[in-house]
Order: sequence, then C-alpha cells, then structure tokens
Amino acid sequence: MSEFFEDEHAEFHSLTVPNIRHLRAIDAVARNVSVSRASAEINLSQPAVTQAIAKMEGTIGRTLFDRRQNGSYPTAAGEVFLHRVRRFLDQIDRALSDVKANDGAQPLSWHVTSAQIRCLLAIAKSTSFSQAARSVGISTASLHRAAREIEATLQRPLYQATKYGLVLSPLGMEFARKIGLAIREMEAVDDDIRYLDGVESGRIAIGTLPMSGAYLIGAAIADLTRQFPEARVSVTNSPYNILLNSLRTGAVDVIFGVLRKPEWAVDIEEEALFSDPYCIVSRAGHPLASRSEISISDLTDYDWIVPGEGSPRRRQYEAVFEGAQRRPRVGIETSSLSTIRSILMYSDRLTLVNRHEVETEERLKLLSVLNWTPNLPPMRKGITTRSDWLPTPVQSRFLNLLRGHARRAD
Repeated sequence: MSEFFEDEHAEFHSLTVPNIRHLRAIDAVARNVSVSRASAEINLSQPAVTQAIAKMEGTIGRTLFDRRQNGSYPTAAGEVFLHRVRRFLDQIDRALSDVKANDGAQPLSWHVTSAQIRCLLAIAKSTSFSQAARSVGISTASLHRAAREIEATLQRPLYQATKYGLVLSPLGMEFARKIGLAIREMEAVDDDIRYLDGVESGRIAIGTLPMSGAYLIGAAIADLTRQFPEARVSVTNSPYNILLNSLRTGAVDVIFGVLRKPEWAVDIEEEALFSDPYCIVSRAGHPLASRSEISISDLTDYDWIVPGEGSPRRRQYEAVFEGAQRRPRVGIETSSLSTIRSILMYSDRLTLVNRHEVETEERLKLLSVLNWTPNLPPMRKGITTRSDWLPTPVQSRFLNLLRGHARRAD
C-alpha cells in the first residue's frame, strides 16, 4: 500500500507515513456526502479532492464511494477504510495538541507534513541525526531542516543537545511514540478490508514474559495458523519493562503473562485470564519426586534456582522459607525457563514455578511437581494491551483462541 504515502518528497520514501491531507479530504467527503462541500470545507480544489479519492481507490483496489446524483456515499469497503482513517486522524490531532494547544481554525496536522513526521520517527529510532538521515536516504542538512520546521510549527523544543549531538527531548520522544501508534492504524487497513472478502490474514506481534506458560500461547498460535494459514505471527520473549515499552510504542500488540501494570501506565489495560498456583519442581527421578510426604526441612537439603533479587517470584520464594530454621543454598539466579529446565534435568536442584509453566515438561516426564504445596496466593496471568487498541479480525481471533485455552487450563 505504498501509495497511501506522500510522494511530494521522493527523498523521504524509506519511512512510510500516510498522506494526511489526502486522508482528511476523503474524511471530509464522507462527512459532507459531497466532493464540492468537502472541497470548500478543507480549502482544496475539487479536482484535488477527486484525485485523492481516485488514488486511494487505486491503491486498495476498492471503490470507496458510491457516487450518485445526490451525493457521494461510502461503500462497505469505504466504511471500513474510514473507520481506520478517523482513528488515525484523531490520534494525530491528539498527539499534536498534547504538544501545542491549537489556536487556529484548522487542525494542527494541516501544518505538519508527512515528510517532517517521517524524519521525526527516523530520529526517534536512531542514535544520531546522521544515522537517521541515512535511514531515510537524505542528507543530514535536509533532516535538520525538516526537524526544525516541525519544531517551529509546534513552538516547543522537540530536541536537546547532548555530548553525542542532538537527540529527541522527552517531549519529542513521547510525541514520536504517539505518532507511531497512529500510523499503526493505517497499517491495519489491508487486513480489515480483506476480511470483507472472508480472508482472515494479517499479523499479530505477541510479547511473552519469561515463565509465562508458553504452552498456552503455543496452543493458541497453532489453532490460529491451522484455521487461518495466511495469518502471520511473531513472538518476542523479554522482561516486563522491555515488553511494556514495546507495547506502548506499537512494536508488539499484546503481552501475555503475569499482570503487573504500573500505576503510571494509564494507557494500558489488563485482562485476567486465569490464576496460576505455585508449585515446587525437580527433575523426574529426583529423591523427593516419589515422596508422598515432604517437610520444609527436606526442601532446604537441596540447592535451589531462583530469580533475581527484587522480582515478584523471588519475593514469593522468600515467603516460602520465612520462619524456617534454615534456608536452602542458592547458587544460580535466572528467570529463563529453558535454562532452569536444563539445569534441573542434570542436577538435584529445586525451583519455584507456576503450575502451568511446566505443563509440557511434566507431560513429557522431564520434570516432576513435588507433593508439597506452597502456601502462596496464585499468580494472576492474562493479557495486557493498549487501552485504545482496535485489533484486526485476525488479532481478535487469536485473543479469543487464547481466552478459550486459558479457560480450559483454569
């Protein structure tokens, strides 16, 4: 869908940013049910408005308007397209107004070009202006000019000087984050429109936390790709803070795992799917694996693998042995389930995990759950998304499959 994007500055093509004025023209036609009234509203000539519609229709291969004598009315594809367009424009306007109050009749986005936004996003993703300039295929001087133009329009400092050169200020970084999320709306248009033909395609980017219960994600992904072979899935496993940043910038669509939203993240919402009780795990054939009765002192006889200091699971481990006469020896700290599994299989060490995290390993008789239940509250697990996220059909389908597997697991 490259023609969604402005071609007035060919030098900026390496980053795709929608042509905001063309999208505003199409929105105006839909609201006014008329090309002529839309033309007067947005102060563009009728031929320019008509050309914007024709170009977009050629790009998506769909007619957006049913043209009649009494006006222009959105088609079914046009309604789907307009829904994303309006979300995009609303997010662009809100991002701009968060930086500078609008004191004119027109939205601020009329005064910001796609080329300027493209440069801003390149700077946000780069470590220097020269690297950003190379990423969009222009000179550093051209990038500086575009950067200063948008800063002058908003009349707020978007950049700050460091010993490494100019970089985005905190205000500039937050502005770039919100603009990037707006662009994600237009990236979803293809999938939404193809759904009208009964084709469920598209991409979902999933972030999974270490020790999250990967078999549930695996089962949901297997179901999705079996039912909809054209679906594309990417999975990233990282610590919570990294995934939270990826979610807020749009790099991932959903996080699966422990629910631990910080109070400041007002743009994020959580959905609990199941409660995952704690258990103590050893290798299959461990001296304690066949014991019907296990005491706290038995557990302290063996070395343990635990997460790092300050993590929620480390605090639960500390709670297990609170008040005990002695504590186990801890020689290994890690939150990587694959590492824990490998170490457990070749030693007599023990660890504290959630029950669903070792479902597969227990079925394969690689690990054993000991007959000793920790007196700990179960961990709430589920999905974390952006509050204003509108999933595509295939993304919604994946979430429903995951919810179904979680209900059965619970």
